[in-house]
Amino acid sequence: MRARLTWMVFVLTAVFTAVGYAEPAVVDALGRDPAVHDGEVWRLVTPILVNPQGWGQIFNNGIGLLILGAIAERVYGRVRWAVLYLTGGVVGEVYSYAIDYYSAGSSVAVAGLLGGVAVWLLVGSAGLPSAIRAGAGLLLVGAAVLAASGDNHGAPVLAGAVVGAVLIVWARRRGEPLRVPSWE
Repeated sequence: MRARLTWMVFVLTAVFTAVGYAEPAVVDALGRDPAVHDGEVWRLVTPILVNPQGWGQIFNNGIGLLILGAIAERVYGRVRWAVLYLTGGVVGEVYSYAIDYYSAGSSVAVAGLLGGVAVWLLVGSAGLPSAIRAGAGLLLVGAAVLAASGDNHGAPVLAGAVVGAVLIVWARRRGEPLRVPSWE
């Protein structure tokens, strides 16, 4: 399975980001804004479409999406990948609004994928060494610390982990094992 959905979301985000740099009004229309409280509910999702904070944000979010997205798509499949990505995005946006952090960026959605991959590693589905599983557990502890300290990335990692755990249990109960990525 190729990571087609990952690449589609990568291209979509790159296009919206480029358009946002060419026309800043696009970022204003899509980014986090207190207007969400006045009925502009699309702002619970649209901030993940643009990365307006410069090349560091574009590079880190893009690379994170390509790496974590490819793993999550191969492990969970496309539909479940979308659930993880959107869960991270929405939880990250809601948390950002709760702490009055107004900007934009796809990192919170990527954080949902990170949580899903971390829980998959933690439960041992990948058949990887225990040190990697322990690292995944520490990552989730770190996400809890981030959330408690007011960083808007901790909550979406934890949400992705919870959703990932539910998806793993659901797949196991249905007798369908999650895939171990094959990079051929």
